[in-house]
Amino acid sequence: MLDSRIKDHLQRLVKYLNALKDIRKHSKEEFLENDILEASSERYLQLAIESCLNIGNRIISLEQFDKEISAPETYADIFRILAKIGVVDKCFSEELIKMAKFRNRLVHIYWDIDKEEMYNIIQTNLGDFEKFIKCVIQYYNKKA
Repeated sequence: MLDSRIKDHLQRLVKYLNALKDIRKHSKEEFLENDILEASSERYLQLAIESCLNIGNRIISLEQFDKEISAPETYADIFRILAKIGVVDKCFSEELIKMAKFRNRLVHIYWDIDKEEMYNIIQTNLGDFEKFIKCVIQYYNKKA
């Protein structure tokens, strides 16, 4: 059965993902000329990534009693541990680790992210969030 906090974070993640999909509908020219689209896409992307991190952290905290796992020390560790316990595969965990590193850039060196990079991420990487959602749901369906 899906934990209520994980379910809440999944619902938020879907909300943020839908907002990013709406932003994705804009042309590249519109996106590059509109500071509001850029800022909102940065924020929604940050929130979506943090939702994945929160979900991962919650799964780890629930599983630590049944499996030999230690608490993550970094955001990247969250996704490494999720691979170790079988929530995601190793290859996908590497993509998620890149996502965690990008979150750190969004938060700590936001001035270094250019509009074209943000536009390209929104155009090509939103499927990672959908895949993450499916992995979490499949993991819990197997446990049921």
